Parts: sequence; structure tokens; C-alpha cells
Amino acid sequence: MFPGVLTGLLSLRAEDVAIAAVTLQYRHRLPWVVPPALADLLDALITPQDAPPKPDRDSVHAALRRVCVRPEQAVLVGESPGDMRAARAAGVLALGATWGWHPPTALRAAGAHHLLPDPTRIGPSLLHHLPPIPTT
Repeated sequence: MFPGVLTGLLSLRAEDVAIAAVTLQYRHRLPWVVPPALADLLDALITPQDAPPKPDRDSVHAALRRVCVRPEQAVLVGESPGDMRAARAAGVLALGATWGWHPPTALRAAGAHHLLPDPTRIGPSLLHHLPPIPTT
């Protein structure tokens, strides 16, 4: 996990924000790739065994169903073009993590709505990108 990510996720949790992950890793590999501190924060963790893998939108929709969040009230932070395509296909705000393995130009070309310059941008400020929730 990149430095700053866990701190940001903890601050989102403190704001009572649902947190899910969609990974291309298979469930049997999760103990090796998902640190316990992250696993404890997740309300949902979707693998290719749960839904078709990204860039298919069904994996993102599966995560949203598990956390009871509508697509227009969600963000997907991802570091790959496949993440951006999955977010867009699912109707979710696509935020490109430029500290990953793909250049910002590839994330933009794949549909990133915004680019995050470093992991410290993960936190409650992400929620400002979302439209207000209508009151009923």
C-alpha cells in the first residue's frame, strides 16, 4: 500500500463513508496482497470470483450493491486505465491515481474525471467531487 493511503481511508471511515475495493486478484491470494489494516477497513472486497473483472462495470456494481451506494454517489480511485473504464461504465466518478504504474495521460485517455497527484489526496476531500445527495 502506498504511504498516505491508509491514513486517508481511516479519515473516510471516521466520516462514516463506505469503503470497498475491486481487485483483479483472486480470493486465495488476498492474504498476501491486502494488508490486514486495509482488510479491516473494507465494507466489501470484490474479486473476479464475485463478478466479471474490471474493466467490466459489473465488478464495480457488485461493490456498490454490497455497500448500498448508488453509482452517482460513489468515487473509484484507481491507478490503471482499466479502473477508469470500469468506473465510467458503471456511472461512477473516476479518479486517476497518478502515483501508480500508468502515466497521467493514459488515465485521462481512459476517462479519468480528475487526477490525484499523490496518495495524501485520499480522504474526505474526495467527497467534494460528488453532487449533493438530494433530500426527500
